Amino acid sequence: MTFRRIGNCAVAILAVSTAACDLDLNDPNVPTEEEVFSSPDNMIRVGIGLQAEYSNQFAEPVYATGMVTNELGANPATFESFRILDTGSGPATNDFGASSGPWSGQYRVVRHANFVIERAPTSGLGPATTSGLVALGKLYKAMALGNLIQIYEQIVLETVDSAPFVDRATALTAIITLLDEAAAQLAATPASPEFNAQVLAPGFNLPNTIHAMRARYNLIAGDLTAADNAAAAVDPGVFSEFRFADGDPNPFWNLAVNGGNSTSMRPKDAFRLAAEAGDERIEYWVTPADIAGFAEPLDNFNRYGSRTSSYPAYLPDEMTLIRAEVAARQNRLLDALGLVNDVRTPCTSALPEPVACLPALLITDVPTQAAMLAQILVERRFELYLQHVRWSDLRRFGLTPKFMWMPIPVAECDRNAATPNALCQAEPASIPHDS
Repeated sequence: MTFRRIGNCAVAILAVSTAACDLDLNDPNVPTEEEVFSSPDNMIRVGIGLQAEYSNQFAEPVYATGMVTNELGANPATFESFRILDTGSGPATNDFGASSGPWSGQYRVVRHANFVIERAPTSGLGPATTSGLVALGKLYKAMALGNLIQIYEQIVLETVDSAPFVDRATALTAIITLLDEAAAQLAATPASPEFNAQVLAPGFNLPNTIHAMRARYNLIAGDLTAADNAAAAVDPGVFSEFRFADGDPNPFWNLAVNGGNSTSMRPKDAFRLAAEAGDERIEYWVTPADIAGFAEPLDNFNRYGSRTSSYPAYLPDEMTLIRAEVAARQNRLLDALGLVNDVRTPCTSALPEPVACLPALLITDVPTQAAMLAQILVERRFELYLQHVRWSDLRRFGLTPKFMWMPIPVAECDRNAATPNALCQAEPASIPHDS
């Protein structure tokens, strides 16, 4: 997308505004795009803004996934589009809410990431700071596209007029390419102390998050070797997270507590009740309650119970479970068992992560490949609650979620003539479903 002048929207981008704005302006009294993005200080602000943009937008795909997979439930006054996702009582519509929110928000991130990727090399920053910014841009673009491809059957890769839709294999290839390029960028030219101190958000580890996303999306794409290698490259002693403050609250707390009944979606008590007796991960995630939901009782958040609660960029044991799944799919059942028990048995951790504190399983408990994979899916359910992976997990493990995909939002269908008509139709619920 080509913009001649960014005018007042330069302020919005550099001040990390989330409001929509028209970037194609011709006011002679404002700086040109070249003037804005050729400034080293402004480029640093744009890199900071990219991270804030993502932290303001990621709750939408997480909530859509959580409703489809029964991690979350609606209250009686929640918007109808979310109540439908909760119950599977009708087709998933594309007019607002769960269809439009993830789409518009994640493409805002893609657009912002493109600014960083394209403009950082000509902004006058040193090579090591530029390297950090480009790697950051590619990671966030990949995460945004990855969030989308887990929700929609096809997506567009760029925010340009009449962008063509691509299938899942093409999208996943593009996502993995961005992540591989980001990893190679940092390997060749590590990010500078200036980047780490002035750009990178506190608590967020860039290289480990890149490798974690490489593991996640290679697994989804079916490249077991690449997934295993990437998971092994993640430092298990690192906890990478998105942090929040009183003035910039955690979006889960904000929607559940501060957003009013129309957006108040909370944990279903079925999540807690389905856990193995003694699984301490449950109390990490939720607090038992008896809140009247639209379809069934709801609990409260524990992990996201305050306005300053952080959100993990990934959880370290996701990498262990990825390696366990790879081993199981390669029929290396003893290797898979050891990795599963590495997740199940710890009762403490030096990191602020969930711990199960459960007994070790024996090979007689999971003697076949099918049994091992089923157990890995159970461990992923309780280890990776609200990590926006369960919808993809259900499809990958051959189960049928309430909805296979969300329809493309009506605004995109109307705007983009390249949108396949079939993707714009309301998605019927699949009954029965597994969660």
